[in-house]
Amino acid sequence: MRKFLLAASVVAMAAMVAPATAQELTYFGAEVAGNKEGTIPPYTGGLPKDLNPPGFKPNSGRWVDPFADEKPLYSITAQNVAQYADKLSELQKELLKRYPTYRLDIYPTHRTANFSKFQREAMARNATASRLAKDGNAVEGATGCIPFPIPKNGKEVAWNHQLRNQGSYGQDYQFTNWYVDANGKKINGVVSNQLSRIACMNEKGGPDFLKEDGHVVQSVINNIFPPRVAGDGTLFVDFIDMEANPRRAWSYSASTRRIRLAPDLAYDTPVASVGGVYTYDDAQIIFGKLDRFDYKLIGKKEMFIPYSNYKALFSPAEPILGAKHANPDFLRWELHRVYVVEATLKPGFRHVYSKRIFYFDEDKTGAAMSDAFDSAGKLFRGTTLLTAQLWDLEAQHSFDWISYDLSTGLYCLSGHQGDGKGFFAKPEGFPNSQFTPDALVARSGR
Repeated sequence: MRKFLLAASVVAMAAMVAPATAQELTYFGAEVAGNKEGTIPPYTGGLPKDLNPPGFKPNSGRWVDPFADEKPLYSITAQNVAQYADKLSELQKELLKRYPTYRLDIYPTHRTANFSKFQREAMARNATASRLAKDGNAVEGATGCIPFPIPKNGKEVAWNHQLRNQGSYGQDYQFTNWYVDANGKKINGVVSNQLSRIACMNEKGGPDFLKEDGHVVQSVINNIFPPRVAGDGTLFVDFIDMEANPRRAWSYSASTRRIRLAPDLAYDTPVASVGGVYTYDDAQIIFGKLDRFDYKLIGKKEMFIPYSNYKALFSPAEPILGAKHANPDFLRWELHRVYVVEATLKPGFRHVYSKRIFYFDEDKTGAAMSDAFDSAGKLFRGTTLLTAQLWDLEAQHSFDWISYDLSTGLYCLSGHQGDGKGFFAKPEGFPNSQFTPDALVARSGR
């Protein structure tokens, strides 16, 4: 059992920071104990690496649902929402209010998170070695993933999400962005191939990678559909020091055969391939520099969040997309403890949101949901991130999300991999030559 507990000295440090955490903690800082009602079980190590559920084919790019035989315990609908309102995000309550066909199917809670030995050792070091710098826009002293297993403030929680355990040092997959307009029409906004290199993943690409060039992520995206954007591409590079090295982004236009810097691919620029339903810094809940908002850690509470969504992640998109909202039959919700962080727009800064509320799973340490409010303080948009434990990789899948724009009635399913070849982990990563502006041209085929 000790293999998934933080060292006693680290727990003692946690107690000095916040007495409420003076208890047994996992190596990623979550409470080992379940809740008193028994609706959240104790942590016992997560899904084992050698799990082999029926139908699973290793290296196929797809994972099957190990809980496929489970039935919902109950459903939350407009008729009983008041009973569960304190455990729902503002977005979920609004969707239940607006759409009689919307519901949340609540399943038994499973604490599936598991990490490699390398990552466990890295998090044990990070608990005392990692620190924020440059007003929270840089992280120093971190190795592996999850720099702050015992977060003391909102920005540390947000950085845990950006440096979460995502699956492999190298990633190769195809994704689609779909959106549904106010009339219920399904629109395939883009199909793209993506290669990514994650700085904090494993012993082959962990601390040395961070030390050498300081990247958090490098991603090269090449569009293959629709025809008007086929061959176009985008390159993103984010750094562990976002103050000294802000995001670098380039775009390639196949029609003009020109590469240009793309500084607008950040913050509240709307994403065209989903009808502007979300902004660039909404992608995967939080994406990019944290400098425009003040992040306050409100505390921890029990909430219903999307969990173990194997069915949605690895199914084709069209049956998931309903006329007004995602099809509830494809979504699994569980009760978990989450960190709640409130981000308020700083005076003198511009953004379409005045406030955002984020909900971060205590086990996987990544964001699960967000609510976003307009300048008048009215609920404007919201996002749910679909996640699943990739047991053989000892990591989580967390690149697929559903966003709603309540002002227009549009919603989207973004980063979806169920239509494509699947998700492939490349532990050896990719060479630097794949992540240069010139590589956009070579990969485009045009």
